[in-house]
Amino acid sequence: MKSRSIILMLLIVLLPLVLLTWAAIRIGRQEQTLVQDRFREVMETRLDDINREIRNHFDQTQRELQSLNEVDHLDVERMRELVRTQPKIMQLFVVSEKGKLLFPDPTGPLNRDEERFLQSTARMFTGQELLDAVLQTVEASEPLTRSSNSRMRALPKTPEQSIKETSGWFTWYWDRGLNLVYWQRRSSGKIVGVALERSRWIADIIAKLPNTDDILSSDIESGGLKQSSRSEKQIETRFRLLDASGETIYQWGNYDVPIAAKPYCEISVAAPLQSWRLQCLLPENQISITGRSAWLGLLGGLGAVAVAIAAMAWVFYRDYSLSMREAAEQVSFVNQVSHELKTPLTNIRLYAELLESDLANMPEEDADKPRRRLNVILSEGQRLTRLIGNVLTFARQQRKSLQPQGQTLIPDEVISQIVDRFRPPLEALGIATELNLNAKQPMSLDPDFVEQILGNLINNVEKYAAEGKLLRLTSQQTESELSFSVIDAGPGIPADKQQEVFRPFSRLSQKIRCATGTGIGLSIARELARMHGGDIQLNRHPRSSNTSEYGCEFVVAIKGLQSLEHRVT
Repeated sequence: MKSRSIILMLLIVLLPLVLLTWAAIRIGRQEQTLVQDRFREVMETRLDDINREIRNHFDQTQRELQSLNEVDHLDVERMRELVRTQPKIMQLFVVSEKGKLLFPDPTGPLNRDEERFLQSTARMFTGQELLDAVLQTVEASEPLTRSSNSRMRALPKTPEQSIKETSGWFTWYWDRGLNLVYWQRRSSGKIVGVALERSRWIADIIAKLPNTDDILSSDIESGGLKQSSRSEKQIETRFRLLDASGETIYQWGNYDVPIAAKPYCEISVAAPLQSWRLQCLLPENQISITGRSAWLGLLGGLGAVAVAIAAMAWVFYRDYSLSMREAAEQVSFVNQVSHELKTPLTNIRLYAELLESDLANMPEEDADKPRRRLNVILSEGQRLTRLIGNVLTFARQQRKSLQPQGQTLIPDEVISQIVDRFRPPLEALGIATELNLNAKQPMSLDPDFVEQILGNLINNVEKYAAEGKLLRLTSQQTESELSFSVIDAGPGIPADKQQEVFRPFSRLSQKIRCATGTGIGLSIARELARMHGGDIQLNRHPRSSNTSEYGCEFVVAIKGLQSLEHRVT
């Protein structure tokens, strides 16, 4: 019992812990995923903020260039003066409504910068790339048609009609990489463009980017992930601005990026640099520990619950062990008392039987009254003997020390002797005894087992079914099995309670009036029958052929011990 109790305590502790651990793991993973998602959102938000700065820079540049592009009349000297005085401008150019380059005029005198510009932009004009880009933008705002050679047709000018002004960015690759042109289509139909100085607009963009060596706590707090102070270890990051070929234009941050590192997140840069990318890179170990605080909190809570459950289990086990020790001491005391009572009770019964023999030699008128009193002593002595026998048998059964001891007997003789012992109290209660015995062949039985089984069943009739005034006992026999049944005409037992009466200390109080006993008689009877290779079945038995009222029928079947030994062998 001790080992079973320990196992039970372990299950009480471990099962909740296993379930809580499983739930904590799921919650921890979800929480870590949530924190990592929020961290990614912070990094992406940071990239969006940088991208917004770049977009704002080009919006501001576009507004500044719009005033420079207001060229309705071709003034070569004025445009050359603008190029010389504006450091952002590499070159101004003007294209007629028919697609002809008006300035700088390839057929006229050119300065050195204009020659260089025409060399670098030859394909932009001769290949119609700029005009196609303009046409796509214009078609989005007003219907135009193209000639067969992809040039824009000149729109008819009438007093009622004018050309809608449009503008946009155009990119082309030359020399060191990407170059930018801002163009504007004037109401006259001319296209006025400004080619930006590449080194200048790249420098302007870099000036808008952070120049710190790391991301401070305030950067992280803006995304909802806070660090307590700037003195804490900063998050290692590296941000990059890459061109279309993957070359790094600018980078900042405190993370030393390995060669094969992959970006944690990236976005495309705003137009006109949509072929460029902004990247954020983080160490792998930093990503994995993100959200670890959630795990620590869950594990701390789980540890506290584990300690609480273990403490409760220990208290329960301590109280349970104390109760079991007290119960064991009580059982031991009852066993000792029962053994002590057995010896004087045997002497009482012995001298009562001797006194009964002496009364047989006395005159009837003198012996009648003492004999009645003596019968009461004998009856009560036999009942006390059965009670003590049940207690001792139950104790031996719990210790697993009870084994049947076979003797060759005639079953009916044993049954008759047992019934004769109960006749005086049965007759005193007015219970008629009917016997129909048909087990006359010798067989190996344990007489103590048979006596205790049958005695408990008859005693059950005596206590609970006396109002039926009937005890019918039948026996049958096969070569290897003895069966007998005890039938009464008492109040019966409900079908849903028929198995309950075989449990130790179980009593149907609603059907018992002033019943005495230990509540272990039927339990002992069934266990003894099973140890003898059989069992006891409880059936309902009609009180008579013309009634719907039922009494009880206990059917006992036990094997001969010789057949049991042969089966074991």
